[in-house]
Amino acid sequence: MRCHIHKSSNILNVNSSHIPLSFSGTTTNFQQRRKHSLKYYFGVGALVGLCYGIWEFTNTPSSPFPTEVADKLKDALWAESEKENFNSRKALKFYINALEQCNISNMDNLSDEYTSIELKIAELYQKLGQFEEANDMYLELLARYFSALSTTDLVEEDRRGTLIRRDLRVLIKSLETNKDLSLGRRNLLAHLLLAQEEVLSKSPELKNFFEKRKQKTIDIFNGKSTKEPFEFKTYVNEENIKVNEDGYMTLNMNHNSSAWEPFKEEFFTARDLYTAYCLSAKDITAALGCKMTTVEWMVMADMPPSQILLSQANLGSLLYLQAEKFAAEADELQSKLNEATIGNDESRELAIDLRTISSNKERSLKMASQCYESVIDFAKKNKKLRFKIKEELDPSASQAIALSTYGIGVLSIQNGSFAKAENLLKEAISLANDTGFVELLSEASLELDKLTDRKAKFSNLSK
Repeated sequence: MRCHIHKSSNILNVNSSHIPLSFSGTTTNFQQRRKHSLKYYFGVGALVGLCYGIWEFTNTPSSPFPTEVADKLKDALWAESEKENFNSRKALKFYINALEQCNISNMDNLSDEYTSIELKIAELYQKLGQFEEANDMYLELLARYFSALSTTDLVEEDRRGTLIRRDLRVLIKSLETNKDLSLGRRNLLAHLLLAQEEVLSKSPELKNFFEKRKQKTIDIFNGKSTKEPFEFKTYVNEENIKVNEDGYMTLNMNHNSSAWEPFKEEFFTARDLYTAYCLSAKDITAALGCKMTTVEWMVMADMPPSQILLSQANLGSLLYLQAEKFAAEADELQSKLNEATIGNDESRELAIDLRTISSNKERSLKMASQCYESVIDFAKKNKKLRFKIKEELDPSASQAIALSTYGIGVLSIQNGSFAKAENLLKEAISLANDTGFVELLSEASLELDKLTDRKAKFSNLSK
């Protein structure tokens, strides 16, 4: 099996044998994955809106641009029009000139007007294949947002949320042109922490919860023993998520989600991207810690239930990955223990470490199973959901069910329950086929073929 992170038709491949995952935008080619996931914010419609915004700014009596800037922008828009045969290179020169005029006029370089020109320049750089220049533009804008938001009292309180949303959108967009995965991960972490601090400053209760959860999660998934028992609960259940008479899911929780506004969607998209970057660096512990918190926060932030289902399934796959990591570490410890002198201090320490790692491996597998089972049980108890899924534009719920069915099938193979595994893999294939989950369809089919071959070998040996 290979690890995948997927949404719709996109996948990030990680060189490890495990269960596929399904996140907010990922693909076989990491650059392609990022491009797909970012279309939500900067697709064709958004770019048309950007151009229209500039046109509106420059063609109204109360235009916020100085005359010199407005004139250059009009020339740029004309160059981009059909009249000039959509001359992007010529338009780029006019936009750059307009930005220079903005600087001469001492315009606020954090204003929507100023940054909209910068984003338009970056977009044209990308369109013309000048990706380094586009990336430099995004990084410069990100640094400016970060500096302003990190400086006490520089940004008015009622403007901070909007500026953080713009910062996260530019951050997400910048990953299209970024080729340095280490830099991309650092940028994601820095700007996510900035947004996270904003959320926690608005909600003291959430801050207390986060601090307690953070250290316990780090200890558990680094293989350390803890004095307090680790409580793990899934959030996909009928207590939290209801299915109404029409088959639509609704959250049954009374949370004040205002702390995440107005950058909620961008915040969770960026967190999923950070998880993907951690996996690309094979940092499973960081990816898992991020995802565990993300699932809980999504519930608290009143995110769409279908996305919570998918995040719960993804968490199961990450827990499976962590179990594999523990298994490899346990094998290594067992080898050292076999070579150590029985009864000495080294062998006793190795034995203690081996018990801890083995215990954490079993716990991770159990938690992975809980994540998958919670999604499957929810779907079984709400039959209307199955029919409604086909009408939904968001495929998250159907992907979560298919992914969880596949996950339990793989775990059943490990437990030696081959008949159960075969049925589950066949069901996963059917679900993946119905919902266009191409990547899972391929993986489940491959796993079923392996299982069939294994059963045939056992049958021949028994004759």
